[in-house]
Amino acid sequence: MTEESPTQRLTRARLRQLQQLRSAKGRREQRAFLIDGRKLVRDAIEAEASIADLLSVSPEEWDDVSLPTTRISQTDAERLSDTRTPQGHFAVVEDRIGQLEPPSDDDWQMVALDAIQDAGNVGGIIRSSAAFGVAGVIVGPGSADPAHPRVTRAATGAWFRVPIGRSEDLPGDLAALRDAGATVLATEAAGEPLSEVQIPGRVVWLFGNEGSGISPALEPLIDHRVSVPISGSVESLNVGVAAGIILHHGWRAARERIDR
Repeated sequence: MTEESPTQRLTRARLRQLQQLRSAKGRREQRAFLIDGRKLVRDAIEAEASIADLLSVSPEEWDDVSLPTTRISQTDAERLSDTRTPQGHFAVVEDRIGQLEPPSDDDWQMVALDAIQDAGNVGGIIRSSAAFGVAGVIVGPGSADPAHPRVTRAATGAWFRVPIGRSEDLPGDLAALRDAGATVLATEAAGEPLSEVQIPGRVVWLFGNEGSGISPALEPLIDHRVSVPISGSVESLNVGVAAGIILHHGWRAARERIDR
């Protein structure tokens, strides 16, 4: 906040507009989404995200930031947040999530999400993707909205550190990535153990729905199926946990190729 961007007061009309960002319809119509929490807002600023407005119960905490700032009450914060005890710091971020193009590098891994419905799982996979150098996360139809508050909260600041794209035609997007030289590897309980798989230089990791797995329309595009071996004491891993293990394996394989 600077002299050029003085603190404003939150009007009732603006509050109603911001509350609409809690719904997918509201986010689509306004082409924006709301992030919640002091650290997440700070991470977004440091990542130079397209922030339209800051809202805070204590605007003085943002004196070092040259952004429009609106003072809100704790009651306003509770109306805007989907958490029980909001910290009182929000940012309105422009929704620039579009389609992703195949990377131009020779060695990369991308992630495609096929109808992963749980927002925590989508956010966790985005976080792991940022941690392990993924070139982009494609969120397919039926998946939780990548701009959902629970997704951004689960992803933490990593949300702003990895390219994220929405796909309206996941089969078409996977086909385009294959045309760009990628191998599509899907996770499946009966797949080849991950440690025995030779990871190619260009790979798309395909993760399917928590209950029904990979959609039939995507089956013809899968080049190979892999699995994470586990003990017999549990039936399966949560998709977010499995994704973290797999992406680390892919990241390590890429580093080994570089070191050769």
